[in-house]
Amino acid sequence: MATQQQFIDFLSEIEPSPTTKSVCSSAHTTLRGKLEQHETYKHIHDNTYLSGSYARNTALRPRQSNGTLRRPDVDIIVVTNHTQLDLPSNVIATLRKAVRSLGYTEVEANRRSICVSLGSVEMDVVPVIPNPWQEGGWLIADKSEEQWLVTNPRGHNQWANAVNKKANGYFVPLVKLVKWWRRENLPHLKRPKGFILETLVAKHMDYKETSYEELFAKFLEAVRDEYGWMVLSGLVPSLEDPSVPGNDVFSRVKAEEFRRFYDLTEAHAKLVRRAQRETDADKALEQWQRVFGDRFRKTAQKASMLRPAAIASAGLNLGFPAIAVVPPNKPAGFA
Repeated sequence: MATQQQFIDFLSEIEPSPTTKSVCSSAHTTLRGKLEQHETYKHIHDNTYLSGSYARNTALRPRQSNGTLRRPDVDIIVVTNHTQLDLPSNVIATLRKAVRSLGYTEVEANRRSICVSLGSVEMDVVPVIPNPWQEGGWLIADKSEEQWLVTNPRGHNQWANAVNKKANGYFVPLVKLVKWWRRENLPHLKRPKGFILETLVAKHMDYKETSYEELFAKFLEAVRDEYGWMVLSGLVPSLEDPSVPGNDVFSRVKAEEFRRFYDLTEAHAKLVRRAQRETDADKALEQWQRVFGDRFRKTAQKASMLRPAAIASAGLNLGFPAIAVVPPNKPAGFA
């Protein structure tokens, strides 16, 4: 079996580095400030806020691809005074033109956002407007369909914070374990990932468990036991978006994608239990490395000296602190 300290060390290992956080913080702060002061776009711009894994504290260290470190992604929501009468394609084109005029050269227009690429970071900048039918909700411009679609990224941030408090700070670390495990074993699978995995963890985690080893094992077993019949039937689960009633977070997941994810879950649920029963530490480590990769290691001679703080009480720190803040006996994180 693995020790709690091994998981604490591993979670610290897969955390974005202070340098990565600093680069991301500088990049998004600069872009948001420039948009706010833009000569013409300031009349469209209302405010901005962060979304995605960095806002919800579930980001991982950037991955290596063919020996090259991939750039981290930061999601920025731009609240505008556009209306539903404005064509989404024009809304996105206007934002792209404004950003390019600020001196950013690599700016690509995507379906619902623009992607601003710098040497060390990529930023997805998403224009939205308030949703008149949902208090606190938003509409996002979709240029492919030329429609305004319901979304709620701020609600996702608040939801993640609330779930983490309910789980006494264990939700965010478990999400990171699941996201890393999925990325390590299914690197080319498009979905499920990201927020889909977060909602899946929230639904199936044991909120009373405090052992990281058991949290992860029980999550795999819960998914295995819940969805086996659906995989046999060629179906995909339906899981409601926690902040957009009626939206299914699995709506774009294909049956083959979910089958591959489920097959890995089923196989590793057994492997994890075997690793737990293994009394030889070296053999147990080999099995855990089949699950998480070679960043999962033996506990160092000196445990990491981490600053104590409570994830549950810290909330979502959107400033990307340079020094990781962690609860007692829990791994580094954004919260």
